[in-house]
Amino acid sequence: MSDFQKPDMRNIPTLYETEDIPAHGKIIYQKWEISQIGFYWLIAELDIKEKIAYGYANLNNDMFAEWGYISITELMDNNAVQCQDWEPCTFEQAQKIMKQKRSG
Repeated sequence: MSDFQKPDMRNIPTLYETEDIPAHGKIIYQKWEISQIGFYWLIAELDIKEKIAYGYANLNNDMFAEWGYISITELMDNNAVQCQDWEPCTFEQAQKIMKQKRSG
């Protein structure tokens, strides 16, 4: 079973389901990363059928990181991996976790 087909993915809100929740309060259900180059994606919403997510993308540059739509297929095609130890948390908490991880 690939990472994308895990049953726990059904708990992730569908696209647009959290659009009324401010970014800092959105729950981040998954983290995907290419750790060798410092890229990561934080997933808040997911369309399982279309393999499209909505989340926060940081391509090793906090200044240009942004919210948007993310193709899970493209992540997998580019060898991004889903972090298996990720625990759902608010985006605000996720940012703190990522800052701590980067600072050592």
